[in-house]
Amino acid sequence: MTLGEKITGLRKKRGLSQEELAITLGVSRQAVSKWETEEAKPDTDKIVALAEYFEVTTDWLLRDIEPAGADTGTDAHMSPAQAKAGAPLLLCLTLGASACGLFLLFYGRFVSASTIPSTVGVIVQICAIALAMGFGLYLKNGVDAAQGAGFIRSFWQVDIWMVALLPLRQVHHAFFQLISLIPEATLSRLWTNLPRPFWGLGRALLFTGVPIALYLAVCLFVTLVLCRSPRKKG
Repeated sequence: MTLGEKITGLRKKRGLSQEELAITLGVSRQAVSKWETEEAKPDTDKIVALAEYFEVTTDWLLRDIEPAGADTGTDAHMSPAQAKAGAPLLLCLTLGASACGLFLLFYGRFVSASTIPSTVGVIVQICAIALAMGFGLYLKNGVDAAQGAGFIRSFWQVDIWMVALLPLRQVHHAFFQLISLIPEATLSRLWTNLPRPFWGLGRALLFTGVPIALYLAVCLFVTLVLCRSPRKKG
C-alpha cells in the first residue's frame, strides 16, 4: 500500500473530505489531492502531523510493508456511517437494559429474599447509562455533534422515568419521617372535614400522593426541557 493510498484510507475512515483534512493540516486541498494521487509527497513535518492526527506511526506511513504489531489506525474508530446507522439500535438496547435493571431492582426489593437481584439491577442500570452517555459523547465529539446531542436527549427523555424511580422509596421514607414529627391531631384536620369514607383517601394522598407528585414533576420537567430543540446560533 502506497503513502497516497494510506492517506486516502485514513481520511475516508474518519469521514473527512480533502478540504477538511487540508484545513486541519494547514495546507491547500490541492496539496492533499496530490499526496493521495502520488503526484507529490508531504514534507516531513506534515508526515508527523498526519501520524499524530490519525494516531498511526510515521514508520507505517512511510513504509510499503506494514511492520509487525504496528497500529494502522483503520480499526481504531468506528466509521461515521456505522455510528449513525447503529445509533437507533444502541438507543433501544441501552433503554432495554435500563428497564431490565429496574425490574431486577424491584424484584429483589419486594419479591426475592436475597439482595443479589437488586445489586445486579443497579449495576445494569449504571452500565446502561455509561454506555449510552459514552456513545452519545463519541457521536457528539467525533462524528456528528447534532446527532450526538440528540442521542443523549432521546436517551434521557425515556430513562429519566426509570432512573428517578430508584430514589423514590427513599424520598417517601424521608417524607414519612418528616410528617411523623407533626402531631396526629394536627394532621387529622386535613381530612376530618371530609366525609368519613374519604378519610383513608386523605391519608393516602398525603403520605403517598406527595412523593408520587414530586416524582412526576421532576420527570415531566426533565422530559420537557430535553424535548426543546437547541437554538441554532445565528
